[in-house]
Amino acid sequence: MTAFLSDNFALSITVALAALAAIGYLLSHFRQGKAEFTLTDAMILGVIVAILAAAAVPVLEAASYRAREATLQQNLHVLRSQIELYQLEHGSDVPVVYEGSFPQLIRATNAAGIPGVSGKNHPYGPYLQGGMPVNPFSGRSIVTLTDVFPPTAPSGNGGWLYHQPTGRIVPDHADFLDR
Repeated sequence: MTAFLSDNFALSITVALAALAAIGYLLSHFRQGKAEFTLTDAMILGVIVAILAAAAVPVLEAASYRAREATLQQNLHVLRSQIELYQLEHGSDVPVVYEGSFPQLIRATNAAGIPGVSGKNHPYGPYLQGGMPVNPFSGRSIVTLTDVFPPTAPSGNGGWLYHQPTGRIVPDHADFLDR
């Protein structure tokens, strides 16, 4: 949060300085009694705007990265807590990956973990009401099995890496395999 505030402060200072430079230039231009606005004047103001844009882009990219990282952490928390709840309600069994997803988390299940329609015969879940959360860095929600935990490399599928023997899950992204 502190980095976000300092980035916003730096951006605010840059915007203010660029605005002051542009206003100062325009005031000096009109103070000298020049009524027309020349190509040179337009180029000078264009350079000021370009400097402003160049300063803003890294700040906005950093803010975007932090927003995706926060979403990733939230989605990971939801997945982990729902896998844990499934385990509690199903005698320590973990959900099974089928076709890159968790049907046992997305649909209601019976005591044996068999998905079905919510009701008397399938009283557990669904655990993920909105479906599988996406990995915001890839935009994908596919679940890929991993043989080791923590994984040593991303799979390239871009969603989530799941170690089925332990029920542990991490983002399928090189920067977050240890989370």
